[in-house]
Amino acid sequence: MSSGSPFQRHLKDLACAFARPFFGGIGCIIALHRIVPEDQLSPLRENRALELTPGALRAVLDWTRRRGLDVIRMDEVKQRLSDPRGAKFVVFTFDDGYRDNLTVALPIFRDFGMPLTVNVTTGFLDRNVSVWWYALEDILASRSALRIEWQGQPREWSWSTLDERERVFAEWAALIRAQNREGRDALVAALCGEAGLDSMACTDELMLDWAGAKELTTQWHGTVGAHSLSHCDLARLSEDDLEAELIDAKATIEARVGRVVKHLAYPFGGRGSVGRREFDLAREADYLTAVTTRTGNLFPDHAWHLQALPRLTLSGNYPPLSLLNRLESGLLAARANRWKRVVLE
Repeated sequence: MSSGSPFQRHLKDLACAFARPFFGGIGCIIALHRIVPEDQLSPLRENRALELTPGALRAVLDWTRRRGLDVIRMDEVKQRLSDPRGAKFVVFTFDDGYRDNLTVALPIFRDFGMPLTVNVTTGFLDRNVSVWWYALEDILASRSALRIEWQGQPREWSWSTLDERERVFAEWAALIRAQNREGRDALVAALCGEAGLDSMACTDELMLDWAGAKELTTQWHGTVGAHSLSHCDLARLSEDDLEAELIDAKATIEARVGRVVKHLAYPFGGRGSVGRREFDLAREADYLTAVTTRTGNLFPDHAWHLQALPRLTLSGNYPPLSLLNRLESGLLAARANRWKRVVLE
């Protein structure tokens, strides 16, 4: 995506400079997912949004250092919110638990002497949950049509262009997210089975195993947090299922890596996927912090809402430094949140 003419970029920079004293906050949490070589980036916008290249990550960390921002651990967020002092702080988080977080991202963070947190979904590491968004990409690349029986009704799709693949992907993703865990897994298995693909192949290829997660925790730079058992849309779950997703995930990670898990990232994490019920349970489950994907910087008042922290999400669909500058300034969040600095609803 073009960043615009020099004049347009100048206007954006001025707007960011104006917004930063009011909406820049005292800290921010950056949400990332994958670090992928240029020639392996997804052709689909939805998946490419999860991906940055190694060069882009280095540019982001260099930008952070040149701005004089303090890069801290999630463990330090509570104290920095309760007792603001010094430079603005930044925390880097990665969601899901991709293998490239260990093999590609961690060495880059080590080069910069900066810490990162990787929030893992235990079902990915246990190899019993499909990374279905990449499985769908494989289906779309392997054929041009698909037909299944779902809930007693025939469903069929066809595609030939990239736009059509994007449309079908969006339709499948919406249908999958609308299911409970059992329905989601059955639907993904039906789609992959009809295409002659293994629904767990992408999980095996892309995700950390438990040895990798434990290796992360042995590095000074690495912290492992929780990202639920099965990466379901939490708002759609019953109370019992929600408790299992948050409480059992914490216990499982602690047992497998031998470290106390203090931090949680909600799957999906937007307004429709997580709310006060989830915030309250995260607190009761003894998570020190829990992060959403609601856009915003951190302010002292967030010390009272540690289980509802906003993040700034970097997308591979946009020039990373231009996007980061606008996000970190608070300009985009201010517009999205109707000029409120702390938003909980």
